[in-house]
Amino acid sequence: METIYQTDVAIIEVLQSWLLQYEKVFISISNIFDPRYAFLLYSPIVFSMDWFIGRKLMWVVVAVEWMNHLLKWLLHGERPYWWVHEADVYNGKGVPVPNIYQFSLTCETGPGSPSGHSQITAAVWYVIFDSFLEKYHAEVEKDDRIRKICWVAYFFLLATIGASRIFIAAHFPHQCLFGMFLGWQVAKQLKNINQKSFNVLYYCAFTAGMFTSAFIVFEFLEIIGSDPMWTIERAVKWCANPENVHLDTTPLFAMMRYCGFMLGMGFGFNSYSFAKHSKENFTMPMKTACAAWSVGTCLLSETITFSKENMVYFYFQAFALNAFLAYAVIAVIPNMVALIWKMKEKIS
Repeated sequence: METIYQTDVAIIEVLQSWLLQYEKVFISISNIFDPRYAFLLYSPIVFSMDWFIGRKLMWVVVAVEWMNHLLKWLLHGERPYWWVHEADVYNGKGVPVPNIYQFSLTCETGPGSPSGHSQITAAVWYVIFDSFLEKYHAEVEKDDRIRKICWVAYFFLLATIGASRIFIAAHFPHQCLFGMFLGWQVAKQLKNINQKSFNVLYYCAFTAGMFTSAFIVFEFLEIIGSDPMWTIERAVKWCANPENVHLDTTPLFAMMRYCGFMLGMGFGFNSYSFAKHSKENFTMPMKTACAAWSVGTCLLSETITFSKENMVYFYFQAFALNAFLAYAVIAVIPNMVALIWKMKEKIS
C-alpha cells in the first residue's frame, strides 16, 4: 500500500498547489455533501416530495452508512494528513515529508477507506436520478438527452465531491473511487427492495443486527490485537489545530446515527399517522411545507450540544436524537401539515 499512498500523496500535492485559491469552494463542497446531510437534508426533502422514493432513499442511506462503518474498521485505511508523518518511507530515510496543507474539515477521526462522503453521495444521487428517470419514463423515451444529462450530472457530482475530499487531504484518491463504486452498487442492488411488509419487529431486528455486527467486528479487531479506535490518537497527534478534531466524525457516532435512524423509521412507517396520511394526496404546497418543516427540525437538531462527560451517555443521546428525527419526518410532521391544511379549509 505504501506505493499507492505515495502516488496518491503526489496527486494531493499537485491538486493543492494548482487550486489552493479555491480552498473555500472545496471546503463548502465537502461540508454540503457530509454524510450527516443524507439524514438531515436529502432524506427529509425527498420523502416530503415523494413518500415512495423517500422511503427507498432512507433504506439505502442507512445500509450504505452501516457498510461504510464496518469497512472502515476492517480495512484499517490511513488518512493523508497523518500518514505522511507516520510512514516509514519518509521517517529516517532522508526523504522529505510532503507538504500537505490542512483545513478546517481535514481532521476526521475515523479510518479513511472507503470515503464516506463519496459512498453516501454516490448512493443518494443514484437513487434520486434513477427514480426521476423511472418516474418520467415516457418523457425520457421521447428525448434520450434527458437520460444523458442526468448521468453526466451524476458523474460530475461524484468527481467534484471526490476532488474536494482529496484537496483537503481527508482522503487518498483510491479511497474516494472505492467509495463511489460501493455507493453506486449498494444503491443499485437495494433500489427495488420491498419494505412495505416490514413491521416494527423487523426494524428492531435490523437495528439489533447492525449493532451486533458492529460489536462483532469491534471485538474481532481487539482479539487480533488491532485497536478499532486507533485513528483517534492519530488525529489528535497530527491535526495542526486541535479544535478541528470532533467526536461526531468517529465510527461509533456514525453507528448511533444509522441505528437510531433505522429504529425511528420502523416506528414511523408502522405508525397510525403514516398509514393515514400516506393514502392522502398532498398538494405541492403541503409537500413543500413538509419539506421545510422537516429540514428545519433536522438542522435545528445540529444546535443541540451533547454532554461529553460520559461517553456512553454521549452516544446514547446521538442514538435517541436520530430515532426521534426519523419518526418526526415520517409520522409527526406530515400529520401536522395535514391537520393545519384541514383547519385552513374549514376556516375558508
